[in-house]
Amino acid sequence: TLTNFPLLPLRIVEHPRTVAFLPILGHAAYLSLAGGFLCTDVLSLRIILVCGYSGLVVFHALHPSPLRIPLRWTTFFVLVNAGMATILILDMIPPTLTEEEEELHIDHFAPLTRKQFKTLLDLGRREIFTDGTELTHEDKPSHELFFILDGAVDMTHGGVFTSRLRRGGFPNWMSFQRTGWDPEIDMPNSYGTISCTGEVNCIVWDRDDLKTVLVDDDMRQRMNHVVTESLIRRLLHTPDSARVQDYIGVISHAWADVAVRQHRKKATLALKRTKRV
Repeated sequence: TLTNFPLLPLRIVEHPRTVAFLPILGHAAYLSLAGGFLCTDVLSLRIILVCGYSGLVVFHALHPSPLRIPLRWTTFFVLVNAGMATILILDMIPPTLTEEEEELHIDHFAPLTRKQFKTLLDLGRREIFTDGTELTHEDKPSHELFFILDGAVDMTHGGVFTSRLRRGGFPNWMSFQRTGWDPEIDMPNSYGTISCTGEVNCIVWDRDDLKTVLVDDDMRQRMNHVVTESLIRRLLHTPDSARVQDYIGVISHAWADVAVRQHRKKATLALKRTKRV
């Protein structure tokens, strides 16, 4: 039979302090693992498991006759949980945005988190359309979502002008929203024809590509808030724009991601200090 031998020198394993500390360490490790059953946060759970299993690894390593199988499996559990905790932490780190992207996020995509916004932005492509280019045609489906960065487009229905959209507008968002952003549902025909008035710079998303991010319920709800804010902004050009502006200020603050609210608050305080000076 194979006799288990100490992993560490006998002077460490058989030291009186080690012998006295070993039961305390074992109980602490198992208490830590038991605490994981009370944890609801995934990252906290992973960290607790890393601590608990690390304690057991040390416990087995300090034992005069360590059991090899439990030692190897607890070491494996430490590595797995440490790896998953690292992935979760990296996922929580907000992405870096350029000054232009930061402004775009704050002004037009505030309901999205920085990570969601960056993911959505990287998914799209930027295109410049020339004067007269049709983005959508009446009674024909459109499988691309447009967001106007610069320029203006006109919408016509039955050959009659209905509205003009500028920066911050989603000209054909309604077709996407009516399907619940689900690419498996047949796309309804466009309500009207949307044509470029002069040169227009847009972000364009393919419908199938949007599926990869909008499959998440939270992301889909936040995206609905984004396009709804965009629709209300169009009303700012109506005679009742003053009342609409007050209303959009309220909902924009309510729907904005926490990080965006904090950014706006800091900007407002900085502006007040500047005025005082």
